Amino acid sequence: MPAASTVSTTYLELSQEGAGAHKFYEVTVDDLVVTVRYGRIGAAGQTQTSTFPTLAKAQAAAAKKVGEKVRKGYAPAVPGQRAPRAVTRRQVTSAPSTARAVAPVLWRFRT
Repeated sequence: MPAASTVSTTYLELSQEGAGAHKFYEVTVDDLVVTVRYGRIGAAGQTQTSTFPTLAKAQAAAAKKVGEKVRKGYAPAVPGQRAPRAVTRRQVTSAPSTARAVAPVLWRFRT
């Protein structure tokens, strides 16, 4: 008789006021497979999947990933509760280079 499938999902979000971060991180453990999905809130995001030899190792890897994100400021949340934000781009200004046209000669061969 096959064992029942064990699935657990942890969903985290990091949303800063103003033009700061607005992203999510989701870790799902399905028996020996750990699936990580991450990206901007409101988008489908990217997915990475890893397979482990035992359930204990899969759960430990998932806990490690969640711990890393919590230390970075992510907090548990409910998917779909926060509205997506428009992507803001920083204004880039260019200026002429201040570097010299020719590099200085540090040493020469005697010929």
